[in-house]
Amino acid sequence: MSLSLADVLAHPSFAAGRPVVRAGADLLTQPVRWVHSSEVIDIAHLLRGGELLLTGGFALASADPAGLRRYVRELSARRVAGVAVETGPQLPQIPAELVEEATEVGLPVVELRGVVPFVEVAEAINGLLVNESVQRLRRGDAVAHALSEELARGGGPDELLEVLARLLPGDVTLLDATGDVIAALGDEMTAPAAGSGVFAVPVFVQGVGVATLLVSPDDPADHVTAEAIVERAPTALAISLLRSFPPSAAVRAAQALLRIVCQPNPAPERLVAAARAAGMVDGASYVGVVGRAVDGPVSLAAIDAALHRYAAGTVSSVAGDELHAIVVLRSDDRVGSCAALVESLRATARAELARVAVGPVVIGLLGLPGTLAEARFALDLAADLGIAGTVVDAAELALERLGRRIGDPALLTSFVLELLGPLLAVGPERARRLIDTLDVYLQCGCSKTEAAARLHVQRQTLYQRLDQIFALLGEDPTGSPRLAAVHLATRLYLGGVVDTTAL
Repeated sequence: MSLSLADVLAHPSFAAGRPVVRAGADLLTQPVRWVHSSEVIDIAHLLRGGELLLTGGFALASADPAGLRRYVRELSARRVAGVAVETGPQLPQIPAELVEEATEVGLPVVELRGVVPFVEVAEAINGLLVNESVQRLRRGDAVAHALSEELARGGGPDELLEVLARLLPGDVTLLDATGDVIAALGDEMTAPAAGSGVFAVPVFVQGVGVATLLVSPDDPADHVTAEAIVERAPTALAISLLRSFPPSAAVRAAQALLRIVCQPNPAPERLVAAARAAGMVDGASYVGVVGRAVDGPVSLAAIDAALHRYAAGTVSSVAGDELHAIVVLRSDDRVGSCAALVESLRATARAELARVAVGPVVIGLLGLPGTLAEARFALDLAADLGIAGTVVDAAELALERLGRRIGDPALLTSFVLELLGPLLAVGPERARRLIDTLDVYLQCGCSKTEAAARLHVQRQTLYQRLDQIFALLGEDPTGSPRLAAVHLATRLYLGGVVDTTAL
């Protein structure tokens, strides 16, 4: 069974700790991959992501506010499931700076108000997780073995689906790239609705998605077998499809286009010819999408399926742990359509196991290499900045992308110091909190209600912070010609573009 953070906290081994969630109460459904305990504050680089970190708080008790905030940001950047802090004589309460930073970056923080034997907790929870992993491996091997035997007998898609139906009774359908049925057992299915209990995974031939496998088990509780099929069946189905249905001209054209788009400075005439062969037209709006797997290829398959559901004309390729795609925006409202794409990706099941970036909107075929390159750059930049979101919109990092490319760091540092000098003079920890408040306020169009909600503070607290900010700056910049420059300075500072130690 998969364990969410809520499941782990409800386990009897945690009862003595009387856990109370202090930050991230809306994130308790995220999965826990492992339970780990440590009193080392610089632990993040040793973690893989998905861990629930247990700490007695000894290191936190002696850390300064800046160190506490850095601790939270580093854990969030590693996609840790949460941190549970035991309070007591050494740490009477969790520091406010830690809770505040965790709330802002979306890291669940749990206070353990009683003594908990960390070793026993880790043994109990990790034992459940290991048992599930063993079950998954055994079931996956059984699926792969059964499919391999059928392939050796020359079985095609129909025969392979019969094997899957024996392993997991239910409905199984294989659709081609246009949504037509290639083979089916039981009730034929189309694209599954969210929450329908249908597992969907693309089938790739030479890196291009040519089919989608849909599995609807009679017993929804048998998710281990269903997930084993989702992980192992696509390879066998790809071999079968390659035998029965060699790659079409459209598939070969899609492969050629993505190879060209990923090259540095492709020849325009060659690019246009390849795009037209892949069914793309000049004058339409496109975005590039780059995805990277965090925990296996299934996450990329889910992202790829979501892209193809969004636009039938999507061209995509998966190589190793990276997905490249060109997506046709489906309406004249370019900004709204791109925002809808980003939201659909964020809502995709298993998307949390991948990191995805959507490039800026371009019009016409010559912009395809640029939007894909910017998506990749935004993905790298988000990792550098410790942005916790699964899906990154490159448009939201436009200033940060520009700042990283300006060749004179001293120029940017001087600019930030000129605009934000009075705020920086109050000390690094307080300055960061005030600058972050100002940035969110400006991003919200100067709406105090929305800014307070996004910062997770009371409106009165926001008013007090804004009064401090405007007093230090000497004026409210929202009513002056300095507004754009001040906002740019906040983004450069918070985006890690400038060397804050030089300020």
